Amino acid sequence: MSCACGTGQAKGLGLCATHYAEYRRRQITYGRWNPRVPADAVRAHVEAMRAAGVNQNQLAKLTGVAQPSLSRIMATGPDKQIAAWVEAAVLAVPVPERAAAVTTDTALVSILGARRRFQALVASGYPAAQLARELGVTRTNRTIHSLMGHRADSDGRVTQEISAERERAVKALFDRLQMTPGPSAQSRALGERRGWPLPMEWDEHALDDPNARPVRARWTPGSAWEERREQVAALTARGLTENEIADRLGTNARQVARDRARHNERTEATAREPNSAAVAVRTRRDIPAHRTTPTPDRRRSR
Repeated sequence: MSCACGTGQAKGLGLCATHYAEYRRRQITYGRWNPRVPADAVRAHVEAMRAAGVNQNQLAKLTGVAQPSLSRIMATGPDKQIAAWVEAAVLAVPVPERAAAVTTDTALVSILGARRRFQALVASGYPAAQLARELGVTRTNRTIHSLMGHRADSDGRVTQEISAERERAVKALFDRLQMTPGPSAQSRALGERRGWPLPMEWDEHALDDPNARPVRARWTPGSAWEERREQVAALTARGLTENEIADRLGTNARQVARDRARHNERTEATAREPNSAAVAVRTRRDIPAHRTTPTPDRRRSR
């Protein structure tokens, strides 16, 4: 890692020795120079990053702090003091909900969230082959096997990691298709046999949480979706909140919000269509007028 000036190797704060010394002199002049600070905040932050799926190698790339330095910080006792710039660099990287949101394309991250999203789309009617094409791979691709939960490792284990680039692609696909049921009854049957939750049964913030579980709804794809939307609309008209409606219908607030949006879209589309009843009345009124109107003589004049 080089200093922004391009003339030397970066040290503290990503600066070369010359610019770091200049920075240090300025901070001393302003009375803000505090070269050593307790390591507690950095330790807690690194642990939170680990829990989010960002390992120390990835964190080292994000912060510019060498991985051996991070390891020493984590291994030392509670009274450890570290450079203030190290603390600033580590704490500047926020803890993400998903490791793939901050890591490089080639970094390996947990496959859990991507697998849940992929399986939910299959359960809602999207064949794995169609989803594979959307991701730019074939149905027999090893990644698709892993997302389906099949044993893909050479030693017969189910893969637990996926590239961050592929994880982001699966999330984007899920975000685009989750509210529209797929066309395949066979895929829905497969999802039902395997017990895969539908997209609506997952809370958005729970998909990447290993300890989270779906909220199993009483509803299934198809006609029941329309019935549920009608009930959501009726309860909304009565002034109930999303959480109250979710409790009554055995679903979650996120799905209630989706149903409200879909119902509003249909209501607006219906309002733009001609009133068929009014058209029929107007047509019936016009019939006698057409009957009494003389029919023009279409015979050719000689």
